[in-house]
Order: sequence, then C-alpha cells, then structure tokens
Amino acid sequence: MIKSINIKGNFLILLSISFVSVSLFVYQVILTRIYSALLSYHYTFLITSFAICGVGVGSVLVYMQQKKAKEPGKIQKVQSIGYAAFLLALFYLVILSVIYKLPYINSVLIYALLGTLPFVIGGYYISLLFRLSAGISNKLYFADLLGSGVGSVVVLLLMNNLGMFRSSLVIAIIALLAALSFSLLANFKRLIAVTIVSLVLLSSGLFVPVQYINSIEKNFNGLLTNPGKTFGFYQYEGENAEIISTEWNSFSRTDVIRLPEIPDYMVVTIDGAANAPMMKYNGDLSSLEKYKKETEFLPFSIGKNDKSLIIGPGGGRDILYALAAGSKDITAVEINTSSIDAVEKYSDFNGNIYNLPEVKVYAEDGRNFVRRTNDKFDTIFLSLVMTNASQSVGYALSENYIYTVEAVKDYLNKLESNGRVAFLAHDQNDLEKIVATSISALTQRGVPLKEAPKYIAILAKNMPPSEHGGDAEHIHYPIVIIKNVPFTENESNQLLDKALQGGNTPLFLPNIYEEGPLKHLEDEHDTFKQFTAKFSNNVVPSTDDSPYFYNFEKGLPTSLLNLLAAVGIGSVILFVPFLIRNRNLKRPALYFGLLGAGFMLIETPLIQKFSLYFGHPVLTFSYILAALLVGSGLGGYMSRNKSLNKILKNDCIPPLLVVVVNIALILLLVKMFLITSEWSLVNKIIVASILVMIQGFFMGIPFPRGLKRLEESGKEDAIPMMFGINGVMSVMGSVLAVILSMSLGFNGALLVGGFIYALISVINRP
Repeated sequence: MIKSINIKGNFLILLSISFVSVSLFVYQVILTRIYSALLSYHYTFLITSFAICGVGVGSVLVYMQQKKAKEPGKIQKVQSIGYAAFLLALFYLVILSVIYKLPYINSVLIYALLGTLPFVIGGYYISLLFRLSAGISNKLYFADLLGSGVGSVVVLLLMNNLGMFRSSLVIAIIALLAALSFSLLANFKRLIAVTIVSLVLLSSGLFVPVQYINSIEKNFNGLLTNPGKTFGFYQYEGENAEIISTEWNSFSRTDVIRLPEIPDYMVVTIDGAANAPMMKYNGDLSSLEKYKKETEFLPFSIGKNDKSLIIGPGGGRDILYALAAGSKDITAVEINTSSIDAVEKYSDFNGNIYNLPEVKVYAEDGRNFVRRTNDKFDTIFLSLVMTNASQSVGYALSENYIYTVEAVKDYLNKLESNGRVAFLAHDQNDLEKIVATSISALTQRGVPLKEAPKYIAILAKNMPPSEHGGDAEHIHYPIVIIKNVPFTENESNQLLDKALQGGNTPLFLPNIYEEGPLKHLEDEHDTFKQFTAKFSNNVVPSTDDSPYFYNFEKGLPTSLLNLLAAVGIGSVILFVPFLIRNRNLKRPALYFGLLGAGFMLIETPLIQKFSLYFGHPVLTFSYILAALLVGSGLGGYMSRNKSLNKILKNDCIPPLLVVVVNIALILLLVKMFLITSEWSLVNKIIVASILVMIQGFFMGIPFPRGLKRLEESGKEDAIPMMFGINGVMSVMGSVLAVILSMSLGFNGALLVGGFIYALISVINRP
C-alpha cells in the first residue's frame, strides 16, 4: 500500500489531494455562479446539490473496479490516480466550455448531468486515494479539508480579480498540479511531460488580452438565448438590445444593456434577471419633474425629505427620486460592487450620480449598514431589492436578511419623527409578505394589532380601479409605505392625489380607502394567524432565524422535497445492493452516513447565523466555511495523536463534545454578536474563526478514526463505499438543513445536527 512510501511521497500525496480539493471547491462555486445567471435560483441549488452526488458515483466506481481487477502494483496505483487528476482538469475545461457555449436548454436534467461529471472524477480520485492510503487517512483527511478550506477563500480572490474565463483556467491548472505531484511520485515520465506542457499552455491563457476575455464572458450563450432572462426576453420580443458591459465576481454576473430605441435608458441586470434602470441625467434638477408622477416617487411625496437612505440603488434611478423630492443628504448602500462599477463606468450618461455632492455611496449590505449607523433618516427606500441571486451556501439568499421582521424594526428605529420606510415589490406575492412582515414588526414595537393598518399605505402602478383596489391577479409593482407613527388623513389624501396624477391605484390608504384583509384586522375580525392563513400563498413573516423570504409555498418547497427524494432514490440505487451483499457493513455505513448528514446540518445553519454578523453573505461563506473545514482537518490530523488519544480515548467522546460546543454556540452567539457588533471586520473574522474552529476540531476526529477501525478490522476494501455514502449523505444533510431551517429556524437545524452527533456517539465506532 502507499502507506509504506517515504516522507517525500507522503508530502506529494497530501499536496495532490489538497490541489484536487481546492479545484473541486472552486468548481462548485463557479458552477453555482454560472447556473445562477442561467437559471432560476431554486433550480441552481437543486442542480449543484445533485451534482455533488457525483462524488458518490465516483466512489462506487472505485469499489467496482477493485472487485473486478487483480491487485495492481504500487506504481500502477499511483499512475491511475495521476491520470484521474489529469482527466479532472480536462473535464473542468470541457464541461464549463460546453455549458457556456450551449444555447439555453429547457431541461434541468441536462444541466445537472453536465455539472456532475467532474464530481464523479473527483470522487473517484479521492476515494481511491483513501482506499490505497488508509494508513495515513488522518493526514489525507487533513489535506482534503485544508484544500477545501483554502478553496473557499481562493474562489473569492479568483472571481473578484480574474473573472469567469481565467478562473476556469485556474481550476484546471490546480488539477494539473495534482496530476504532476503523482507523476513525480511514480516517476512516470510520459505523464510528467504531458502535464508540464498542459500547464504551460493553460498558463499562457491567463495572459489573453482583456478585450478578448471580455468578449468571451459577455457571450454567455445560455443567458443570451434564455427568454426567461432579461436579454433573452428582449431578443425574443424582437428588441434591438445590446450588452455593452459585463462583469463577473463572486456575488453575481452584472450586465449593462443598452436599448437603442430608448436612448435615455439603460438596464443594469444582476444574474440576468434582476433589473435596475440607469437613467440619463444631465445634472439639471428641473429635468426631474417627470419622475414625480411615478410610483417610486410616492414615498417622497409626503413629509420631510431632507435625509434619505436608499438600499440597493442599482443603476441609480432611486437617487433621482430623492433628488426630485429635495433631499440634500442621500445615502446609497449597494451590496454588489459590480453595480457601483457599472454606474461609475457610465457616469457621462447618468450625470455621475454616485459622486454628486448630495450623495454618499457605501459598498456593503444594507441591513448591516442600518444596524451600525447612528444616523436617522426621513425616508428609507428599498426598490426591488430582491435579486433571486443564489449563493454558494444554497437556498438562503443574500437579500433575505433585509426582509425579516427584525429588519423592518431596525428600519423603523432609524427613522426621524414621522419618517417612513418604503418597499417597492414585484408582484402580489412580495406585497403580501412584506405587509404581513411589517404588521408583525409594528406589533412587536408595541402597536396594537388593530391599529397597525393605520401605519401602512399600499399603492400600485398603473392599475384600473375596481373593487378592493383593483384586480388582485394583476397587481403591478406595488409599493408599501410604513410609518413610525400613524398616517394622518391629510397625508393619505396627499398620497391619493399624487397617485392619481401618475395613473397609480390605491390599494389601502388609512382613513380614506380601507378595504380588504387589513380592514378585517382593524375591525378585529381576524387574529394575525387568521390574517396570514387567508392568503393563497405563504405570507408568514420571515425572521432572522429563518430568513426565507422567497418561500411562498405553504408547507415545504416542492423543489426541495423533489431534491431530497432524488438524493434518497439515488442513495438506494448506489448503496443498497452493496449493503445487501455485505450485511456486516451496515453499522459502518450508518456511522459514515450520519457523519455526512450531521456535518452539513451544523455547517449550513452555522454559516447563515454569521451572515448578518459579517454583513456580507459571500464573505461569511468563505471565512466561516474555511475556519470550519480547517478546524475539522486539524481534528482529523490529530485523531491519531497519542497525547490526544489518551484524553479522548473513547470514540464516543469527540461526538459528544460536538454536541456540547453546538449547544454553547446556540446559547452564546447572539450575545457575542451584540458585544462585538462595533468591532472591525478583521476582528470579527478572528473571533468567529476561533469559535468555529473549536467546533470543527471535534467534528473532524470521527471520520479518520472510522477509517482506521475499518483498516484494523480488515475491511479496507469498503473504504470507497463508506466515502461515497458519506458524500451523498452530506448532500442530503445540506438539503435537510435548509428544510429544517425553514420549519424550525437555524437554531432548530443546529439542534438536529447536534442530535445526530449524539447518535454517532452511541454507535461509538464502525
């Protein structure tokens, strides 16, 4: 076995598995970014989760191969692993190129299968390596998780600095470095030569002229031909649209679209679908009179407007409304730096709006800004700040924390006397949930339920008036205005006059136009629970512990249940025949399966809990995941340390310590967030990393100990299957984490994760 090779060999093995882990992690994020721009966010999560199951398929291939083949020599084994790493690099390039060049295909299955193939090769490589090197499994585990942890940080640097094209080249280069490590170990000169030549060729691609790279990244064929995306829709409708600027980063793909037929208007799109208008502006305030008839101006049409906060200004149009209302102090907070870059790039078109004397722009999360600022505002405006952008962590979206009950309370707390916060929504689904969330926030601030509607005004764009404020089936861009004091009759009349001047329709105006469900609350005909139950969609307010604003389905989302069923069926097909033939391995299979599910049930909600604390979902994902993986890797490495094993000799102790630390985090994190809320981001990352690494350390011990028990009992042939079971159950655990977070909250999901580790401690050892 490879465990008998020298220290240099060990180093090359560890280096190689680290390279492969880095490349697989970065590939997963890049795949998520591409699919986010190509598909709807829930499909992105479904496809990437399904794709990771390819690791299990690769593990099964290793098991089947070792059963059919005669025992190969050590050098041949090493060569086969080197070939797998080389093939992985090739698959990265081919699969990403195919996905990028294919016209849009209305088939989730095809995209899922394409994305899966590199994971199959990666799973084959890693499980074969663990099988052949069981004697150093603790070191392999450390190198594997260290690579993934490094990858979670490296992907930020790649996507934010190199873009999509060069990042794709880099992950292939990293996989080739893994192949080279094994080629050197085996002294396989042919593979060494081919790998070096490939490295030189791919590295030269990093120096392709910028204009050529921009052309490649702009021409994402799937996005351009998808009628469900903005540009594809324009093409479908025969519009003469043109993408004039494209920028990929770790947060999104940002395009600027020009419509020659509308010379005063351009569109900034996030992931191909979330649109923010960029308007032509010459700096003349008198030219802004036309905006005073639009729905978006209504929040600015009453009360004082000296100081305004715009969350998610996108292309800058919302700033024009504040200027038109006479605001002299405008704060704009935009989480997507590419949107800011786009506006500044076309400053000649938009009047350099982000650099006007009245305007201050901050590149950060809007909710986090509101929590830390000491300023108060007359108006806080959020216009369509719902991108449906899918993050690598899965179903939880970056903007969700700005639409929770706690968020609305934060906004109301940062208003001047008689101030207002306004939300422009897309449609009826958004409207209903925003209203329910606002009522919940008001009642938690001490407003009686029957009085809460007096604080809320609802209007919609360009709707013919009818009973109950218009045709509810076709509500178009409704706006919700919430005040920190009740609306006066005079204010409601002012809103009504302004609305009618612009052809807008009132849906609910306190004192003068009170209809529908809010009227029932005023008349005390409904409790809040009855109020939310009357709607056809799920309007139960989201909270910071479960910020799933986009879960409009009553009950659990169908896409998640389908994914859970698909992973379950796949697991049965892959592993049940093996377990039927090897009944003595049922206990190890349960052990490694629970480890995979339990790990993700802690990892996923833990990352989410830190998201609001850091103020940026991508940063949180990278640093918290890196800390957890590195901590787990260290735990795995130390799992065979003699001194540690004297303290933690019994195999049930590490899982029990995971439970203890887990409960401590649930109890203490909120207090820690409050105490350190004013700290710098660097200090926050340090403190958070230490806490998470402690948890990760104990989570990392059971896996390599389990592999050691298999080896000691003569069952090392089963290692590939145990690795595959662990990988597939990790995917199932990530889906369960989202489902439980939706129903029980993040703390509930963490408790279930702790419960699974308690079960692992009972199993004790495989």
